[in-house]
Amino acid sequence: MKPPVEVPENIVEQVRALCLALPEVTVRVDHSLTRTRSTAQSFEIRRRSFCLLVAMESSTGKSVPLLVLRADPDECEALLSIGHPFFVPRRAGRDRIGVWLTDDTEWDEIRELVTDSYRVLAPKKLTALLD
Repeated sequence: MKPPVEVPENIVEQVRALCLALPEVTVRVDHSLTRTRSTAQSFEIRRRSFCLLVAMESSTGKSVPLLVLRADPDECEALLSIGHPFFVPRRAGRDRIGVWLTDDTEWDEIRELVTDSYRVLAPKKLTALLD
């Protein structure tokens, strides 16, 4: 059996720092993603995931990390019109967008997307702390 595909540690740390800077965020590590053979980290607000970090194996066998975030449907459509690095994740609702994380990732943009995703689920009392 192949070893699991893991997200590079530097990317895990960057995403964790962005998510855990938001009020009341918790992390759930899921070791059961046997389909992708990856460990997923779900960043949650009150047991609802607003950011999922996971890795997929590319055709070359390299680990390719990605985020699945929430966004309003209009925002999803706008991001998808840009194309790479944005994509529609499998089995995702209309309020989800996928983002491939590469060497060219704009981390300021990821911070904004993570914060917007948080706002989709967080109670108004917590989103008010961001303003």
